[in-house]
Amino acid sequence: MGEFRCSPSAVYNLQAKMPIKKLLFIDTNVWLDFYRARNPFRDDTMKRYMVTCLLVVLFVLGANANVQNKLTDAFHNERLKANSLADFAIAGDGESRLVDGFWVSESKDPAKALTFPQQVKISCTRYNKECMEISVTLGPVKDMVIIQDIDDTIYDVDRWDSHGLTASYGGAGFSRCQRHVLTMDFDSSAVSVSDIPTRKKGCEAFTETNSYRLVRGMYYVDTSPGNNMDKVKK
Repeated sequence: MGEFRCSPSAVYNLQAKMPIKKLLFIDTNVWLDFYRARNPFRDDTMKRYMVTCLLVVLFVLGANANVQNKLTDAFHNERLKANSLADFAIAGDGESRLVDGFWVSESKDPAKALTFPQQVKISCTRYNKECMEISVTLGPVKDMVIIQDIDDTIYDVDRWDSHGLTASYGGAGFSRCQRHVLTMDFDSSAVSVSDIPTRKKGCEAFTETNSYRLVRGMYYVDTSPGNNMDKVKK
């Protein structure tokens, strides 16, 4: 089980922290953590993550000026848009919770924005002490938008009370370089996730905590002739 969140700044940090000649040969666990893969029984998924990451790095190696801008331009399709909704109460009760939407960086830095957008649904059950995040990762390029991956991630619930919950995974095994913390606030209906570096040996490329908030709504492809479906007055 696993998923990945990739931003231009994350790839840039990998390049900056490691010599170019060594970048393609770093520990496999680092690549897997970079793409948040954690299921040792799904070799096909891991291989896809590693191939995708390798392609991103090869792109970085070919960029000699502004790496972050080049990544942003390469993975962009002007017809892929997001329909954002106002926050509303997280569905459920004291035993289960359900919410969906898409991740948006908490940072105002454009380099922190996700390169590969993710539509997600998160369900938590108090009895099992687990939260499951089902994610659909989109791969936008100039001429098309592909469904790059459909996956799930399991978080272990650390705290659950009448005001909210926190759940987490990582820090060891296939996610040794980062710990991932999911937070739900039942009072404000806010949902967020943070990818926190463990600062273990061999994880020097992971130096920053990256946080994302869940925006209610969905991604869509604008197929209108003028690519202006979002601007037409109803």
